[in-house]
Order: sequence, then structure tokens, then C-alpha cells
Amino acid sequence: MSQLQINRSRGERAATAVCQYGDDSPNDNLIDLLADAMHWCDQSGIDFHTALCQAGRQYIYELNDEQHDERRML
Repeated sequence: MSQLQINRSRGERAATAVCQYGDDSPNDNLIDLLADAMHWCDQSGIDFHTALCQAGRQYIYELNDEQHDERRML
């Protein structure tokens, strides 16, 4: 499976989770999910913003792996 296919699968998995999270619009569900994740992090002793930064770096890494030439996003 190519990196592009893997990333599409990841997006589809997230869409399923967000749409099933509540009865509101996907945007509102995403906001609720993120706010609830912040509460969970507080309760679990996890730094949400550190995890968010790590997720951002992982996202860029995965996008870079999609590239098929020497040009990179970073």
C-alpha cells in the first residue's frame, strides 16, 4: 500500500470517529472530541499540547512520505 493510500485510510478512519462522536455537524463533533481529549489528558496526566505538537510533526512526516520526488514540504 502506498503512503498516499495509507494517509487516505487514516483520514477515513478519523472521519468515521468524528461522525460517530455525536449528533452534531462533523465540525462540532471534532471540537467536542478535542475538548473532551483535553479533559482526558488533564485526568490522565498527559500534556495535550505536547501531544498535539507531536501529532503535527507526525502529520508533516506522513505528508512528506507521500512525495515522490526530491521536493519536500519541509
